Amino acid sequence: MSPKSIPVLIVGAGNAGRQLLREFKKSNELNYCIVGFLDDDPKKKNKAIRGIPVIGTLEDLEMQVKKNKIKIVFIAFPSVHGGVIRALAGRCKKIGVECRIIPKFLEIIQNKVRLSFVRPVTIDDLVGRPIIKKDQIKFLSLLKDKKVLVTGAAGSIGSELVRQINEFSPRKIICGDQWETGLFDLEHELKGKKEVEKDFIILNIQDRQKMDWVFKKHKPDYVFHAAAYKHVPLMDLHPEEAVKNNIIGTKNVAYLAGKYGAEKFTFISTDKAVNPSSVMGATKSFCEALLQYYEKKFKTVYCSVRFGNVLGSYGSVVPLFQKQIAKGGPVTVTHPDMKRFFMTIPEAVQLVLHASRIGKGGEIFLLEMGEQMKILDLANTMIRLSGLEPGKDIQIKITGIRPGEKLYEELFAEQEELSKTDHDLIYALKNVSHQVSDTLLSTYARLKALAKKNDRENLIKELRTFYTNLQKS
Repeated sequence: MSPKSIPVLIVGAGNAGRQLLREFKKSNELNYCIVGFLDDDPKKKNKAIRGIPVIGTLEDLEMQVKKNKIKIVFIAFPSVHGGVIRALAGRCKKIGVECRIIPKFLEIIQNKVRLSFVRPVTIDDLVGRPIIKKDQIKFLSLLKDKKVLVTGAAGSIGSELVRQINEFSPRKIICGDQWETGLFDLEHELKGKKEVEKDFIILNIQDRQKMDWVFKKHKPDYVFHAAAYKHVPLMDLHPEEAVKNNIIGTKNVAYLAGKYGAEKFTFISTDKAVNPSSVMGATKSFCEALLQYYEKKFKTVYCSVRFGNVLGSYGSVVPLFQKQIAKGGPVTVTHPDMKRFFMTIPEAVQLVLHASRIGKGGEIFLLEMGEQMKILDLANTMIRLSGLEPGKDIQIKITGIRPGEKLYEELFAEQEELSKTDHDLIYALKNVSHQVSDTLLSTYARLKALAKKNDRENLIKELRTFYTNLQKS
């Protein structure tokens, strides 16, 4: 080792670690000395990869860092649970060594590791789970040569749907959103990516005529409906807008999918649709029922996908915490015991794609999301990721629960039952408690009329006839 070289350690002696080593050896710019590998498989110990030894297991991290004066630890575990990454990152911080990671990108699935992928550990790495490699070939055959419409394409989930669908060689992707800046940014981002025909359309799902024009012109085979208002306190303040966009808009898109013969329609729902205590949750639950109604009316296969909070999505807690930390605090948490299910944006989108493949009609799918995480723990973790100490450098302020919020979320109601699918992490619900009948449309008509008149008081009353847990205005 030359005097100026930097001693580093690679954690993970699998495919990703091998590729990372190959990239290091190819680079003439990096002055790294690869001391060795650590791996969770003890059988690999004392073996060599391209001349570099596997010098221990994960338990040997501290000892090997001290013994070899390691400056940087590279984590090459793209298929490991976020809890493992969290533990490794915490141990690195404790012993004062820099920690970098190969992220769980789609490129890893396709066996492409580049040095440009390597970056510091983020909150996504600590909470997320491995990219699910299963059924990638099925996706290819599922979407190949199909026309795919994504509503809300400029949003967090919608844009990731477009990115991942783009990899599966569809005939065309129709990207629709009313947020022109976000749509422009997405179009610009995808210019250098895989050559798939795309149309970027400014649209409002509440505009029935415009949506009819979109369906008539493009006749999509698959529809992924991600457009929605999702901010709980704001939708409680403006229930008429929640109904107009989330219910009326969804009905427009779902009906037109059936009218124009789309093969499949996949709706992005939420855990807040279970025993909803907020207007936003109630509108999502109502839409689940609408899709089950249309399932009986059209040949189109309709399904819904419920999942918890998505890390890093627009308006979510992670960007808020990041801004608060950047300003020096305080970081605001509504209640010390508040818990939420969390998943990363790529995880959420994979669930949507898998559910679309599995769906036979009328299902509501949900992901096995593990344990809920305390928001307070998330705040502490994010502060530490920024190199600061909670309570010392950055204060945490408890602000109190807001209207419509729950201390913890539910993924399914008490009377609903889970049944297994052909995917280990996805369940379908049985005994869903939605009112799926012709009375649904009469309720819809009343909601539409009240929303049009901005009659908030009676709108809430009408929703409460369906959802007794709804907060009083």
